[in-house]
Amino acid sequence: MSGAAGTRTAYRLNVNKTKLYKLAKRYYPEIGPMKRAAFIKYPRSRDYALDFKSGERYHHLFLSVCGGKARLGDEWHTYNEDGERVSGWECHGLTMDELRELGLLEAVK
Repeated sequence: MSGAAGTRTAYRLNVNKTKLYKLAKRYYPEIGPMKRAAFIKYPRSRDYALDFKSGERYHHLFLSVCGGKARLGDEWHTYNEDGERVSGWECHGLTMDELRELGLLEAVK
């Protein structure tokens, strides 16, 4: 019996501003130009964020791995007619195929 048949490949996130912007564009097609988005790489981890405006909402997208699955969290806010801040939070699960297609995965040896 060969051990190679049961071998699994480990992956890690490999993200830059361009790749994360392309992912954001899938969820928010009306996103502004990439040069207006702010890219954040959190120190000592493989967590990333992108701050941008889409329509009337300001978004803080957070890409990380939680429980072995890639998650895209979106903390957004806008202002109503009275000038009060209205905010919300959404989380999207990302598939391996989606991550591979955008080049966000890197195989670990």
